[in-house]
Amino acid sequence: MVSGTYLSDLNDSGSLLSRNVNEKARFKSILKSLFDTKGHQRAELRRVIVDYLKFSPIADQLISELITSAIKRKSDDRLDVPIDILQQLGSRIYDYAYQFLVDDIKSWNHLHSDRAYEPDDDYWYILLRSVARSDVEAMKRIGYVNMCAGATSRGVLEGVVEALGDIESPEAMSFLECEFFNHEDVFIKELAREVHEGS
Repeated sequence: MVSGTYLSDLNDSGSLLSRNVNEKARFKSILKSLFDTKGHQRAELRRVIVDYLKFSPIADQLISELITSAIKRKSDDRLDVPIDILQQLGSRIYDYAYQFLVDDIKSWNHLHSDRAYEPDDDYWYILLRSVARSDVEAMKRIGYVNMCAGATSRGVLEGVVEALGDIESPEAMSFLECEFFNHEDVFIKELAREVHEGS
């Protein structure tokens, strides 16, 4: 015989799942509107999305949806839009990005460490610059960027260099100079010097 408590728990779980599905559907609809509009209306929708991501119980899923949806677009601002939003989340985007990095590294054993930093360079670029521009304490932001500096992908390293420029503290500039001024990739080396000069 099935207990009433068990049935109640099932109903509660089903209700929660339904709410989460509905919330994700609403969020995707707002995202579509955001990407399809310009000017004042886009700014208003951006504020709505920031509130969603600050207070939703499924914020991590919604952050993933935002980044993935933005990457799929072909517009010139496809990376800027999520960065502008996510940098406003403070510790929430830091925690998301840190856990994302940890989970990614766990996906590959030490024999395949060069396969870390999945799934997409643009995904990492968005995370790196969002964390760097957030109001999280500077040394924590530098620490996160440092953990990504061992990537072999140019796209990820570009995000690392730009993120250090976003942080712009003396420690960030020192790290940028030490790690990237003589980098073997000429593009990354030149970008690092440009970012340093512009700081």
